[in-house]
Amino acid sequence: MGSKVVPIILLILILGIGLIAFSFYNDKQILSSAKEKLEGENAALKEEANTWRGRYDRSERDKNQMEQQMNAANTELSRLEQERDSWRSKYEDVSRERDILVEKIKQPGQAMITAVPSPMQPIGTPSLGASEEHWADFVKKKATLQANIGVLNNTLLDAKTKIYRLDKNNKELSIKIDQLAKERERLGEEIKFKERTLRIMSMDLVSEREERGSAVRELRKLRSENVSLKRELILTNKEQLRLQENLKETLDKKNSLQDRMTDAENILKEKSLAFSELHSQLQRAVSGGKRVIASESASVELPPIVVRPDAPGLRGLRGEVIAVNRQEKFIVVDIGESSGLRPGALLKVMRGDREIATVEVIETRKEIAAADIKEVVGGLTLQEGDMVITR
Repeated sequence: MGSKVVPIILLILILGIGLIAFSFYNDKQILSSAKEKLEGENAALKEEANTWRGRYDRSERDKNQMEQQMNAANTELSRLEQERDSWRSKYEDVSRERDILVEKIKQPGQAMITAVPSPMQPIGTPSLGASEEHWADFVKKKATLQANIGVLNNTLLDAKTKIYRLDKNNKELSIKIDQLAKERERLGEEIKFKERTLRIMSMDLVSEREERGSAVRELRKLRSENVSLKRELILTNKEQLRLQENLKETLDKKNSLQDRMTDAENILKEKSLAFSELHSQLQRAVSGGKRVIASESASVELPPIVVRPDAPGLRGLRGEVIAVNRQEKFIVVDIGESSGLRPGALLKVMRGDREIATVEVIETRKEIAAADIKEVVGGLTLQEGDMVITR
């Protein structure tokens, strides 16, 4: 029973270790696939972060460029406003001169009186012809000033139009700057989120590497234990084979002993029948008052009395007591005719190193023999397993 339990326990251990190793291998595969997935997501997130950073940089450049354009537009607007103010002051000056000239033109008599020289006018004073040339020049200058005023008005209108466009562009640029600022804030938040995600993924990868390292160490430990268990299994198989061989030998010995016991039981039965018949004959003889004569006693088969042989080959022959009949005072031993044992041989019974009895062989078979108990050391009884040695 014990020899069957050990292989079953070892088989259960091997199956358990195999299941644990398979579990670790499955976990390793799951961790590897999760790692590959995380690495792919990490690469995608890095690429996306780089894309957002590029967009953020482009937005910064566009913002800076728009700010420069806005500054240039403001500068141009300031310049145009100064130029407008300059032309406006010139226009006002020309308008005042024009008004003065118009007033002068509206008073021709006074002008003519002023222009006609008095009798007391000295020689060399301009004449009336000179006044006409002066007025002609004045009209030319007036026409020129009016033309300049028209040009200035057109320039002023152009400047107003340009200022309007610049104001519109300024508003559009302000709106775009606000949008870019919002986009910048959004990109900053996304970049922070991506960085946090990358940091968490990095921590997950580190913990995964640590778990993978511990799993690898555990797997190595299990492999070494598996190797040692395989060695123990091999040794156990060898021990099992040895035990099976011993069991086979024991079974053969048991079968042989059973055969010997069967022979001993047959001998015992024959002896018992013989003693029963002898006892019945003696009772009949006693009850009939007869003497037991030789012819009557010849019908009783007594074991033959044989003188103990002195053959040197039988000296020191060893055997074992396999049955004890205390009522009839004889024993059965496991040596017989095949060992050279014959009726009449004396055997000493040994228990350890001590001689406890002397018996005489009365009947033999091929493998066993029956022997009468002659002498026994006081206080002792013969037992199965005691050794017998020929004298």
